[in-house]
Amino acid sequence: RHPDLVVEVAHPKIIHESGAHILRYANLLSLRVTMATHPDGFRLEGPLATARSTGSRTVLYEGPVRGLCPFAPRNSNTMAAAALAAPSLGFDNVIGVLVADLSLADMHVVDVELRGPPGPTGRNFAVHTHRENPAEPGAVTGSATVAAFWRSLLGCCELASRPGIHLC
Repeated sequence: RHPDLVVEVAHPKIIHESGAHILRYANLLSLRVTMATHPDGFRLEGPLATARSTGSRTVLYEGPVRGLCPFAPRNSNTMAAAALAAPSLGFDNVIGVLVADLSLADMHVVDVELRGPPGPTGRNFAVHTHRENPAEPGAVTGSATVAAFWRSLLGCCELASRPGIHLC
């Protein structure tokens, strides 16, 4: 079905089962994904390859995810996934921020900020998540990523509605 209205007051089980589908029709106003790590953890290309940190924390890029992905293909996967998960915004309206932070020698930090339309009081619905993923110095991928990916694959195999892994 293609809903005209999504009202999310659902039990967590419903969000687990249908959250991605619901997001396809949600009226998101903004989605911002910030990825910060030590400068040695980046594998940048094009104009970003020459970007240098100017202090302890430097914003290397801030703008549409579409503009970031070609120049940070190994560092923008979380941002690209967010753009795919929120098709009402897509790659042109999800904002990606890439930050070089000298204090993050052994981790990658991802902050996701989501805003919906204002309610009756004029205040917006907002969600902010903060993830810290341990990483070896200079690593592009955090050390917890492989284990999380593996657990996700195993979880797919246990779905009662569609057991097994389905690629499309």
